[in-house]
Amino acid sequence: MQERDKEYLEKAAKLQKAAEAVMAELEIRERLGKVGKIILVGSARFGLMASTNLDFEIYVEEPNINIGFETIKEFANIPGVKQIQYLNFLGTDDPGLYWRIDYEDANGTLWDIDNWLVPFSHPHAGMANGFAQAMQKALTEEKKLTILQIKACFSPTKKYRGIDIYKAVLQGGVQSAEELEQWIKENPPVPMETWSPSV
Repeated sequence: MQERDKEYLEKAAKLQKAAEAVMAELEIRERLGKVGKIILVGSARFGLMASTNLDFEIYVEEPNINIGFETIKEFANIPGVKQIQYLNFLGTDDPGLYWRIDYEDANGTLWDIDNWLVPFSHPHAGMANGFAQAMQKALTEEKKLTILQIKACFSPTKKYRGIDIYKAVLQGGVQSAEELEQWIKENPPVPMETWSPSV
């Protein structure tokens, strides 16, 4: 393995370790677990972190704004929490309540933590969790490295969705950033991607 390849894997492992520390510091699972069934989704779930972002889904029978805020306000008192953003999507095709927590850890690193409070009856309930489980089964060390290499090639201003990269690599056999851009041209992403790797 080349030295550069080791750096990609080491960075991802370092981010993963830092993510676990942040989750422990904020007691995210404990706090949000009081509201409903909390599930970690996204790249932190299957070891492909390239940025300081965490994604959670919290399932309840019926999302309640007041109950959500009662729990979220606990985070506002934690040193390092810089901002909390709230959005209401109830009554839409993607019903739920959203809170984003911006948190600066002890090392001065800023994390954005996305929290979706959604009903068990949500049209896509469980999809992100099912996707994460499929990714965990489908990923090999070689595929992980390829994905991390590709993610590292794009700046925040020119960024592809993680799921589009995963699909290109695992389904399309893409092996580089250049191949990804060609794949994207030939396979334009859809707003709501429902693809999942076959295992």
